[in-house]
Amino acid sequence: MTLGSKVDVWWSSEKEPRDRSWFYAPKEIDYRMEARPQLTLSTPDVVECPTITVFPDIAYQEILGIGTSMEESTIHNLLQMSPDKQEEFYTHLLDSNSGVGFNLVRITLGTSDFTARTFYSYNDLEEGETDFLLQRFSIEKDIQFGIVKTLKRMLEISPELLIFASSWSPPAWMKTSGSLKRGQLKEGHEYIEALARYYRKTIQAYQEHGIELYAITVQNEPLLEIDYPSCFMSPERQKELIIALKKELEAYQLNTKIWIFDHNFSEGWMYACPILNATEGRDSSDGIAFHDYEGEPTVMTELKSAYPDQTIHLSERSIWGVAAADRIAQYFRNWASSYNAWVTMLDSTIGEHQWVGTPDPTLMVQNANNRDEYWMTPEFYLSGQFSKFIQRGARRVESNYGWASSVTNVAFMNPDQSLVVVVMNQTEMQQQFRIVCDGKQILSSLPPKTVATYRWMRELSN
Repeated sequence: MTLGSKVDVWWSSEKEPRDRSWFYAPKEIDYRMEARPQLTLSTPDVVECPTITVFPDIAYQEILGIGTSMEESTIHNLLQMSPDKQEEFYTHLLDSNSGVGFNLVRITLGTSDFTARTFYSYNDLEEGETDFLLQRFSIEKDIQFGIVKTLKRMLEISPELLIFASSWSPPAWMKTSGSLKRGQLKEGHEYIEALARYYRKTIQAYQEHGIELYAITVQNEPLLEIDYPSCFMSPERQKELIIALKKELEAYQLNTKIWIFDHNFSEGWMYACPILNATEGRDSSDGIAFHDYEGEPTVMTELKSAYPDQTIHLSERSIWGVAAADRIAQYFRNWASSYNAWVTMLDSTIGEHQWVGTPDPTLMVQNANNRDEYWMTPEFYLSGQFSKFIQRGARRVESNYGWASSVTNVAFMNPDQSLVVVVMNQTEMQQQFRIVCDGKQILSSLPPKTVATYRWMRELSN
């Protein structure tokens, strides 16, 4: 970190965003978190260009982390690499010096659609059987498939890494469909209690392997029933479930947080209110998780205003290009304390997964013909423009958002008093602009379709 009046700068650029050709071969990218010549904080003068004004003393939410998912598809591909290449992969993902420094990872509780395996839960029974006491509960498949081993290694490399888990489906015997696909949780409080017990036992089982689950979402996309692990769950039913789960966690002195919802912006109000308007529901919820497939992130600000005791999280969305970096900035500007991309690494056959569509390019792509070869897409570096420089415990601080016709931004102050401003140029032209903060300015310009991160130590005169 350069101290004093110098400003460190890094650039990343987009290239053919969302183009599936990224699955077939690597390509040259103009800027890949490239360190640029330092700039200098200077006395402001009259400059005819857009101005980003930063107010570090006006602080908002605390940042929990930024990261991706380690769903079974990624782990399946990763474990086909040689040990040395696996370690290299971890370094790229977790190291804040030579990698992007991801510090928050989402895992699936049981199977999801992004898996190379037959769909499974931790309590699979023969048709017609029940197991309300969960005597046949086991995470053995997570052990067999290398999920536990992978997470343990990631924690050895990066002990500050936090992990949260999302469930795609309760065990099939608990559901109206009798399957991990589609259906709802069966009526009756005994099923609520059994499912709450199931989640508690999962947290304990992972804990026995040295893996703490920081948070849990009890149902991924609860308004979706589809032909992969899924389960429709009304907000009223989810309220019952989190109340039961909170009692389980307290009874066993577990500190895992509960995040509700875990679905699109567009249904956020409809889903959160019936849970959080009830005192016991609100007392059982620690945060609200969102996906960005429908609706606008402004709903996060609205819900934060209505329920200020709830933290806000963008738990799933992979997006592409500099417009995606701007979308991430909008998440943070709308009170998100965290951001997680979805699916880290598929291979060059776009495998292996069981989603119902064809996925778009992932952060990394593995060569299916040579498992030790892999490459990064531009989105890996664009994500790193945030994760590498924004520390856990940072606060988003006030800045004017800017203009899509020139540059947009989001600003943070880290616990070490460094200021970080991430600036996006979504246009086809080079853009000149300045950042004004604490009576000083940074004059800069940014190439087309490029993201820049500016970092400097705050200096206040006595």
